[in-house]
Amino acid sequence: MRILRLLPIGAAFAACTGIIGFACADRLAHPRAAPAPILVRAAPPEPSATGSILPAPTMVPPPQAAPKATPRIPNGFDTERLHALMRGDPIAPQKR
Repeated sequence: MRILRLLPIGAAFAACTGIIGFACADRLAHPRAAPAPILVRAAPPEPSATGSILPAPTMVPPPQAAPKATPRIPNGFDTERLHALMRGDPIAPQKR
């Protein structure tokens, strides 16, 4: 009974090895043809056409900075307000 298991496995292994061997022999028997020689090479484009050489920069005065707006929160992030929101406290006191 053991031999019946080994025969199909051996036959499959032999078939795979044979296929690989025949493919290698066929490749060796039929080498690729040499690539066609390059007769003419294209001339490289002008650098100004490709943008690799840029025209001389013109002197432009620096833009005036907009006046800095005063921040609503003077000390950066308002952690007190965040903690109040997390506790469920109202954001602003209710006026009545």
